[in-house]
Amino acid sequence: MYSICAKCQGRKMLCGLPRCPIEERIRAVKSSLLKIRGREVFGATPPSAVVGEAGWPRVRVYIGEPPDVTGEEARAYDDPRLLWGRELEDIIRLRSYMVFGYAAQTSPRKLGELPLLAVSERPVDVEMRLAKTPVESLRFDLREKPMGPRAPIEALRIDGNPAVPRALDKLMSDDLGAGAAAVELYRRGVDLYTIQRAFALGLLGARHRRRLVPTRWSITAVDVAIGDALAQQVRHMPEVSQPLYGYAEYLDNRYLVAVVPGPLRFYYLEKWTYAGRVAEIEVAEDPRGVRSTMDGGYEAARLAILEKLASMGRRGTVAMVRWIGERYYVSVGNWQIRETLRRLQLTPLDENYKTYTALVGKDPISLIKNIKRLDEFL
Repeated sequence: MYSICAKCQGRKMLCGLPRCPIEERIRAVKSSLLKIRGREVFGATPPSAVVGEAGWPRVRVYIGEPPDVTGEEARAYDDPRLLWGRELEDIIRLRSYMVFGYAAQTSPRKLGELPLLAVSERPVDVEMRLAKTPVESLRFDLREKPMGPRAPIEALRIDGNPAVPRALDKLMSDDLGAGAAAVELYRRGVDLYTIQRAFALGLLGARHRRRLVPTRWSITAVDVAIGDALAQQVRHMPEVSQPLYGYAEYLDNRYLVAVVPGPLRFYYLEKWTYAGRVAEIEVAEDPRGVRSTMDGGYEAARLAILEKLASMGRRGTVAMVRWIGERYYVSVGNWQIRETLRRLQLTPLDENYKTYTALVGKDPISLIKNIKRLDEFL
């Protein structure tokens, strides 16, 4: 893609996209830098917090805020439920506008009130004084969400009180294991994304063992813990009475899901198409819950489908296929998998045969049975 970008320079649109993503990102970054007064940034964190991976256990903890955006307006910059449905370029623009201050630490205890900002139920106004002028690293990474300009935090002043969920506030003082705490919070109705940030920032678990956990690891760990708890319930529910199918698409990601009568088990196939090349990821899970491999995308998809089955009071054998096209050139995070599949409708094929055929391009039964190994699995 970058060879095309060098020739195009944002003018000829050789990539076929309606707007140049690099130009959009540069404009967003410049706009945010203009709102910084010296090295001071004032705005509200949506909340937005990221724990990095490099150098673990001493890692960078980032807190993000859109300059001069305060109150509830800030929520739209990093809330998956509000971001879902937007175009990819809009998501890149919003994320790139946020300024991220960071601190490098080994223990959550040394972060002061910063973790409380990240688990607030509402945006919190924050003034950050940065140690130097923030810089932007322009990267288009299929593993990392886009981030705006960043710099070390010199000082941080909270203008307001973080609204920590009551259930989380209680568990922060307990010694319950981090996975069990995540499940308990989910059962008590705490937002999944708040739980993920709490896990990453070391607010859960046995107090003497709490550590900062890189955000990518924490997201998958929470999906696994909650998904396993849901699977334990669904495993003993009655079977679906007939095959169910669902189709959804978002950001050039297309999903086809089938649930057929049988024990609770999963097959997941992810197919990437990029620059004429195809790559595949396969995950199979047996009725005991044993996976053939660990994959964050699979765990996000699995959680969404388990939520759906639990709400139906039914179990079944599940096949999920995710196609990823070339227009998904920047990863926005596994939330888009989870939120897209949460909105997918599972219905008997005979009720929507023509609709599925039109969406998928062919008879979905033939399609799903011709996918690699899927006919054997079902």
